[in-house]
Amino acid sequence: MSNKKQKMDPRVMRTRQLLRDALVELIDERGYEKITVQDITERATLNRATFYLHYSDKLDLLYQSTKEILNDLLNNLNVTFEDKVEFDFSKDADEPHDTFMHLFEQISLNSKLYKVFLTEKDIPYFFSGLKKIIIDFISNGINFTQPDDKKLTVPRELAVRYFAAAFLEVIVWWLENDMPYSPKFMATQLMRITVKGPYLEHPFGK
Repeated sequence: MSNKKQKMDPRVMRTRQLLRDALVELIDERGYEKITVQDITERATLNRATFYLHYSDKLDLLYQSTKEILNDLLNNLNVTFEDKVEFDFSKDADEPHDTFMHLFEQISLNSKLYKVFLTEKDIPYFFSGLKKIIIDFISNGINFTQPDDKKLTVPRELAVRYFAAAFLEVIVWWLENDMPYSPKFMATQLMRITVKGPYLEHPFGK
C-alpha cells in the first residue's frame, strides 16, 4: 500500500480523497442506501466520468475507502512492542507506549470517517476489519509482556478478546463524543487501565 501511494499521481490522490470525503459526508447526512453516484460527484464537485475512472460504483468506492483507511492504520502501527525494549510497562504506564499513541493519532487524523463508518449499520465489515487489527494489536502486546500462559490469570485468547472489545468500545465512545480528549490522553488512559486496572487501591481488601 505505501509503495502504491508513493507512485500514485498527486492529482489522482486528490480526486480519490474528494470522492471519499464526499461519501463520508453524505453517509453521515443521509445513510449509505439513500445516496447515489450523482450525489457523491456533485458533493465532490467532479463529474460522473471522473468517478468511473476510479471506481465502478458507490460500493466500490466504499470498499476501497474502507480498505485504504484500515491499511493506513495497520501501516502506522509500525513500532512493535519489541522495538522499544527499554519500555517498562510496570513503571511507565503513565507514559503511553508508541503503539498506543499511533493507534489514537491515526484514528484522530480520519476521525469523521471512523465515526461514520463505525456507526453506519450498512458497513459492518469496517467494524470487523478494525476489530481484527485491534485483536492483533492486543495479542502482540500481551505476547510481549507475558509470553508464559501459566503466568496469566485467564486463558490468553479470552484476555485478548476482552481487551479488544474494551478498546473498540472506548474508541467508539471517544468518536461519538467528538474526541473530548487528545490522542495522547486517550493512549495514556487506555494503557493505564490495561496495565493497572481502574483502581488506585484494591477495593476488595489486601
